[in-house]
Amino acid sequence: MKKLLGAFLVFLCFIGAVVFFVDAREETVLQSKEEVEIGVPGVTGYSITYDSNGTEIPGLWIEPDEMDGSLPLLIHNRGGVGESSLTDAQELKNLSYWAKQGYVVLASHYRENAEEKFEPNDREDFVRDVLDLKKVGTELDHVDEERTVMLGYSRGGWMSLLAVQQDMEVDAVAVIGGIPDLKQLYLTQPKPVQQQIEQLMGEPGGDQSWYRELAPIHWVQDIDVPTLMLHGERDRTVPVEQARMFANLMEGEHDLHRYVEYENGDHGLRLHFKEYAPEVLDWFEKHLEK
Repeated sequence: MKKLLGAFLVFLCFIGAVVFFVDAREETVLQSKEEVEIGVPGVTGYSITYDSNGTEIPGLWIEPDEMDGSLPLLIHNRGGVGESSLTDAQELKNLSYWAKQGYVVLASHYRENAEEKFEPNDREDFVRDVLDLKKVGTELDHVDEERTVMLGYSRGGWMSLLAVQQDMEVDAVAVIGGIPDLKQLYLTQPKPVQQQIEQLMGEPGGDQSWYRELAPIHWVQDIDVPTLMLHGERDRTVPVEQARMFANLMEGEHDLHRYVEYENGDHGLRLHFKEYAPEVLDWFEKHLEK
């Protein structure tokens, strides 16, 4: 009888171990990774998928080949709506600069590239992919999750601020060509761009309009993370007047922020990378040290 009882207890322990490991595997956020040849020495890039609220979101992961201990995480939020105009290899090549500076970089292609129709129910839905991307970083052994920064361009700048507003824990943020007023952006864009915006936001003034609720100009008090705002003087997508107005609001609410304007700079500061990259790195390093 004792032998039977002992065998039964061993069986129960085995079943418990199997259930534990199956559950642990199911809870893993990172679903897949595939190395991508990018032709940049010293770094390795992957095309990934990760789980966000039950949907597999496509994204990118790039890191230095040589790592001495854990590295800080840099979450990179690209601009644009819908499919990226860049291939994974080209985008990873662009991200390689930040990896070569000593960061593990994660980037999302966003939910609209994974779901047939994007149907948000609350403001968190617009940035859920970014919030869950940080969870991927916590699963990487060589990432120091307590040291996280975020860099966003255009729409990605807006999503970076929205992630902070949703209490995402980061040490510092840098925003390039950020969008402070969503409705104003919509009204100044040509029809094709308006249609892209409508895919995410609906029409301004519609039954489910998110333009006011999600506009950073209406919740500057919630952006309590050190934020570097970079903008081009000749930005034709987000006029520099909007950026100046938003910077004034931010500086009036907090003493955590810095605004830098680039003469003759366009929306993405494409011709000013050598100028703004050291500015971004200095900002990140300063606040990571703190």
